[in-house]
Amino acid sequence: MPRYDMPNANNIEQIKHAEKKLDIEKEKSEHIPTPEEVKSLFEKLVGENGYEDVRKLEDERGLYLWEIKIAQEDGSMEYSYIRKGDYKSRGLAGGSASETAIHVTYFNEDGIPISGTSVLKLVNDKWVETL
Repeated sequence: MPRYDMPNANNIEQIKHAEKKLDIEKEKSEHIPTPEEVKSLFEKLVGENGYEDVRKLEDERGLYLWEIKIAQEDGSMEYSYIRKGDYKSRGLAGGSASETAIHVTYFNEDGIPISGTSVLKLVNDKWVETL
């Protein structure tokens, strides 16, 4: 009868570290939009309207989250860019995303989100409209 050793805490940590390293290596092979590229996309989406930065976060690979807000008469709208990755497991703000994308969220005059949708996705290094 084969003998199996129970994994100890040290082995589990080594496995988690190796998995995290593989995830980061996989992410490195994908196109990472520059802040200038994301800004250009925001400017196309916003048009003549001005916007204010809400939050802009970077990690060792560059920009991974950028949120902007556009004031409107009956509330506001917020565009958010997020790069594909699991930031929560790495102890970073922003949660996680299964794909690099830009989303829009609409808020009423009380600041309560009322709707939202995906606007653009990065597919094979090209931005594709999702509306």
